[in-house]
Amino acid sequence: MGYGTLGHLNLGKETTWAASVNPDYSIELMNETLTLARDRFEVKNIIGRLTEPDDVPGLRRIEGDMTTWGHPETIGHFLNAALGQGSKTITVVLSGSLWTLAWMPSPSDASSQNPLVSYTAEVFRDVTSSDRYQGGVLNRLVLAGQPNQDLRVTAGWIFKATSSIAKAVPSFPTSPAFPFTWDTFSLSVGGAAMDLVEALTVTYDNQLEGVPALNNSDEIARIRRRGPVLVRVAGTIEFLNRTEYTNFVNQTEQRFVYSLFRANSFQIVVDLPRVVYTAFPLGQAGRERNLVSFEGKALHHTGSGSPIKVSLTTVRSNY
Repeated sequence: MGYGTLGHLNLGKETTWAASVNPDYSIELMNETLTLARDRFEVKNIIGRLTEPDDVPGLRRIEGDMTTWGHPETIGHFLNAALGQGSKTITVVLSGSLWTLAWMPSPSDASSQNPLVSYTAEVFRDVTSSDRYQGGVLNRLVLAGQPNQDLRVTAGWIFKATSSIAKAVPSFPTSPAFPFTWDTFSLSVGGAAMDLVEALTVTYDNQLEGVPALNNSDEIARIRRRGPVLVRVAGTIEFLNRTEYTNFVNQTEQRFVYSLFRANSFQIVVDLPRVVYTAFPLGQAGRERNLVSFEGKALHHTGSGSPIKVSLTTVRSNY
């Protein structure tokens, strides 16, 4: 019997899409759902009987999520995979040991086959060997914060191929030992500190899809965009005044900036320069406090050329 607690994930950045590498960076997970699905298609209708005819196996699709805590070192791999290397900047904070890396959406595709840098993943599920997934591109990244929780990171991937390999020995990062947590979360809205928000989620959606082709293979031929990058905001706010509701009614654009930190200068800052509420549903659930589950979208900012900027101060610079 396999136990999830004995599993692990190793991740490695590829230099060429779907050319697998040794996935040697270990990441501790909350859960994962990487799955191979097989399409099937019908080739017969009129067959002289009432029972279902045989069909034929079709395309292999490999997709799924990884959910992990927002570790100050590990999270950089997911930021680099989601936003891309094209607009990454690096600033030295402490020579040789501390850097600040800033990501904005890449302005162009990495290649005609993969819009973003690709990764190989080894997933061990405590059953003899590991599953290797190659040609992975990060489609959707979710950063979620709420009380009594770490900065929760969910990464939705699309992979090209999978195979079985011998289990590797994981080596998880140990410094710092713990992730960014809710008790260091600070948020400003419209340039002013905001202490009414009780949960906040930012979703970065690359809108990718695996594309099959007539290329003598049952695997996808490339990964392409089906639309522009979308950045969405959602959360829960206590309804103590009408300020944010008025901003929703007037469709006022505001800057959202939030940050979390750990000791020794580890920090993450998410900057959304133009956010507009798309939903702010008032109501009363009963005798409890009045809460509003709001939604919003981050718009393109002409000055920065981006709807989002994520800065990470950490001990690695080579994501």
